[in-house]
Amino acid sequence: MNFTFSMGGRSRFHLFSNFLTLTALATTSVFGASKIDEVLAEDNAGKQGVVAGPVLNDLAFLRKISVDLIGRIPSDKEINRYLKWPLAERRERIVDELMKNGRFADRWTAFYADMLRIRTGATSGGALLAYVHKAVDEDKPFDELARELISANGRANSTPTVGFILNDNVDPMALTAATAQVFLGVRMQCAQCHDHPFDDWEQRQFYEMASFFGKTRRVESRLSRAVYTTETDENRVLWPPEREKPPSRDPIDAKFPFLLEKFAKKPEHVSRLEAKRAKQRKDAAIPGEVASLESLLDGTVATVAVASRKSGPAGFDPDAELKRQNAGLDIKGDLYKASEMRAELAKLVTHPRNRYFAQNFVNRLWAELMGRGIYEPIDDFSKYQDISHPKTLDFLRKEFVAVGYDLREMVRLVVHSNAYARGRLDSSLSDKIRLDSELAFVAGASRRMIGEALFDSMIIAGHLDKHKWPEGANIKTVKRRERVYLDENGEEKIAEVSPTDSPAGNPVMAAMAAPRGGYDLEKSIALDFESLLARNDVKAELESMRLQSERDLEAMRMAQMAKTPTRRGKYKYVYMEDKVDDNPLYSSSYLMASPAPADHFLRIFGQPGRDRLGDFRDFSASMRQALMMLNGKLTHEASRVGPFEPIHKLLTSKDQDNVAAVKLAYLETFTREPTKEEVEEGLALLTESKSPLDGMADLRWIMLNSHEFKFLP
Repeated sequence: MNFTFSMGGRSRFHLFSNFLTLTALATTSVFGASKIDEVLAEDNAGKQGVVAGPVLNDLAFLRKISVDLIGRIPSDKEINRYLKWPLAERRERIVDELMKNGRFADRWTAFYADMLRIRTGATSGGALLAYVHKAVDEDKPFDELARELISANGRANSTPTVGFILNDNVDPMALTAATAQVFLGVRMQCAQCHDHPFDDWEQRQFYEMASFFGKTRRVESRLSRAVYTTETDENRVLWPPEREKPPSRDPIDAKFPFLLEKFAKKPEHVSRLEAKRAKQRKDAAIPGEVASLESLLDGTVATVAVASRKSGPAGFDPDAELKRQNAGLDIKGDLYKASEMRAELAKLVTHPRNRYFAQNFVNRLWAELMGRGIYEPIDDFSKYQDISHPKTLDFLRKEFVAVGYDLREMVRLVVHSNAYARGRLDSSLSDKIRLDSELAFVAGASRRMIGEALFDSMIIAGHLDKHKWPEGANIKTVKRRERVYLDENGEEKIAEVSPTDSPAGNPVMAAMAAPRGGYDLEKSIALDFESLLARNDVKAELESMRLQSERDLEAMRMAQMAKTPTRRGKYKYVYMEDKVDDNPLYSSSYLMASPAPADHFLRIFGQPGRDRLGDFRDFSASMRQALMMLNGKLTHEASRVGPFEPIHKLLTSKDQDNVAAVKLAYLETFTREPTKEEVEEGLALLTESKSPLDGMADLRWIMLNSHEFKFLP
């Protein structure tokens, strides 16, 4: 049979909606008219040839909101529960539920990890990721989080927030560029070497901001290898630049180059922020009042608890050893004292009068939920930047301040808008109309799931979040050839393995040697966030965070062979068979160490390496993606129908119902009912295959490889 998978179902699903011109766009939506839509309409006034996209039906909205808020498609049980709710309250109710879902923190930690360039393989990177995850879960305001990251000092791992400073190796110049680009959305690193050629930043301004980081030092124990950051009395940021060969160079005074707004009258959004913070202090029984804008941030720089400083050999005092080792740094007082200069910088960066901070965040958030930012690139704002919707951006900025820099509140605001609830335009319209409409945010942009969401959605569609085979029901025999070395008598010699070279002594190897097949490029090491935040052993952290590629594993095997004294001696080949229970169980990609190796599923689907500024996710298509989806183990396992799946019963019971099975497959995979033509095609495939189970596996494989599965409605 020449089976053709119909992609027309989704298009027909949307064609019931009439296309409206922008001027005729109704203000009614699922939630009623929103302020965002009003401001968007003002920004879009006068634009010609723009067409509004169709309002997403309930199931399409459920799919989109689930992927955006918790990072995966809904399960069949979640879909059925959603459809039982009263029609009028479905959408608002699902938003509230997803906000409370534990996976919300998982999915939005990935957003922060990209923004903050968190690498679990870097010093304190794993602990920092765990800390950010906890911050999102506990709804920590972003301004507080930013101040903690910028100002923290302490021991790597026991002070997780120090990971941001360590990520750039405590280099004042690199930290200045990172702080401006990450938290303010401004690329001013060109001014490090000369006045900015395209913007107004001067080289001296860059050095003045870098001076805030000039007294911070990275120190490392020679005995325990523990890494610390601390403050000295010496500022190593000197002016003029060395390349100018001046007769002398002196420390430059720290100065914040971004002008804070001046208000003749306190704005409404600032008044709302002050009222919110005052209420929070009152509810938490914190003494004192937040009386004014200028006192708004007093005392908010968090003090991060420092774990025990005793580590290394018995009787070893890292404090004393570090002070002796780094006597030339002139460390005064507590080794871990907070940086007063960076604390001041943190207040200026996050100050309500600093429009860049809030503006940068909401533009990134808008791009995450709407497919593109109000200005692009999202971390390159200047007064010369083309802002497509200035009133909308200003509204979002002020609202972010007013709600206390609350991530959940801003996500809720955006997804309750008409703009978010609209789908893509039909392909029958011209490319120009569709592009102009997407740029006006009146039609949904073509958005592929991020790699993590795609990975986890395949797990849900294929029921891989739990065992779908009875234990021992899927035993496979795997043959392998081993080289066995012989001693001088021709007897087999048993190689000695040190504790650290054995799986039990190495966390990484132990994870790979776990049941169900060992290491898999489509899997990774799952992180335990709670244990990461409680850790003191830096070495253990680095070991457990180190992801292994195939090349790394081969190097480990070669190193082990090198330790075998008889490796160059006589040997024989022994053919062995292993029994493997092929009953896969996948963990969420959001709980994996990241970034993944270059050949991992997540990296192939665009996860950034985060090793440089401006390293965004890559959403371009590639041959590697096609091959991974066509031939990858994840696709194969998700396509197979296990006995524990509801669809298996429909296909094998005495009351076999192939029609219901096809409909369930579409619901589980696409979050929609199939069209009449799609049902017929599915039934034909089930009939012509070796068995209905084989046919269903083929059908699911086809659907998983479709654009409809990978892209949002």
